[in-house]
Amino acid sequence: MGQPTERIGESVVLSTFEQRICKGTARVKYESNREHGITDKKVGSQSNEFTDLEGFAAEFAFCKLFNIFPDFSMEARGTSSDTGDAILTCGLRVDIKATKYSTGRLLAAHWKGSNIDFYVLMVGEFPRYTYRGMMSREELHKPERLGDLGYGATYMARQHELGEHECSKCY
Repeated sequence: MGQPTERIGESVVLSTFEQRICKGTARVKYESNREHGITDKKVGSQSNEFTDLEGFAAEFAFCKLFNIFPDFSMEARGTSSDTGDAILTCGLRVDIKATKYSTGRLLAAHWKGSNIDFYVLMVGEFPRYTYRGMMSREELHKPERLGDLGYGATYMARQHELGEHECSKCY
């Protein structure tokens, strides 16, 4: 296999058909989680539906960029059963985070992550997202990265700290 391709900064625009897939999937996932008593842990004042759409659409965009299949499972997942949003071709599990802020940080709740290998940051708004990089769970879950933005303890990393995963099996 060749050398890993630098994808940081690449943008993905979801087609009209892909947008419809994201809207339907986000709606069903939202309904399934609420029916099973899974609390929505969104941060911010936007609607729950908007949060779920942005989250799944960013996941879909990441998967499109990396040529992997998104997680379309509809089972309700609580914090203990969360195994991430996608699996890289080398088997590593990634949790994809989204923000609309161009200078936004990668954020991960302090209680999440024992089943996650890498966290990914996608920046943008439906239907356009830009890949900003990833960070391993071990690197992100350090005491010095723990902070509070007013919503509780959160691990944080700035965009310039993010990188690519170097596994040649993933490219």
